[in-house]
Amino acid sequence: MGAASRCTSCLCCPFKCLACGLFSCLCSILISLLVIAGVLALVLYFIFRPHMIAATVDSAALATFTLTPASALAYNLTVAMTVRNPNKRVGLYYDNVEALALYEGQRFGFAPLDPFYQGTEASTQLAPVFGGQQVLEGDVTAANFRTQQSAGAFDVEVKLNARLRVKVWAFKVRGPRARISCPLSLPAPGAASPPAFKPVDCKVWF
Repeated sequence: MGAASRCTSCLCCPFKCLACGLFSCLCSILISLLVIAGVLALVLYFIFRPHMIAATVDSAALATFTLTPASALAYNLTVAMTVRNPNKRVGLYYDNVEALALYEGQRFGFAPLDPFYQGTEASTQLAPVFGGQQVLEGDVTAANFRTQQSAGAFDVEVKLNARLRVKVWAFKVRGPRARISCPLSLPAPGAASPPAFKPVDCKVWF
């Protein structure tokens, strides 16, 4: 009864049966491609085992860091940092590289950096320099500045942003945007006998 009904349906509307057959075939192909892509991605992951990049601030110093009564921050900050690619089979291209300097969550410095490439297990030294003047907002920020100035050290954050491209063999694919954050506590300019700078490990996320 059911088979006869399907045959009658196909005889009455052959285009409907053809459309159903094509749709079923396309679905099967699509599912097969998704499964193959998933298996391939899993195999590549276990072969290459990509690891998070690492970053360290090796040294940093404030030559100038003063706040005027009008809340204008005059600053001169130099930073030396190392970015490392720990992957054994994956190369990394860093594009649109920019370094930022922040105080109390407010950006006061910006330094564009040249794009660069890191081979497998390679390290790159970067030396962003921030200098100029920037108005800071908020009475709390000014109060915290005076407190930290009296204590002889300022809490500054240096960030590094870059768009990654991943190189596997001869293939290059667009990667995520890397964000690196480095919280620093730096002696106030002119501080007597400032402590030696200890390298700071940065936080990295994508």
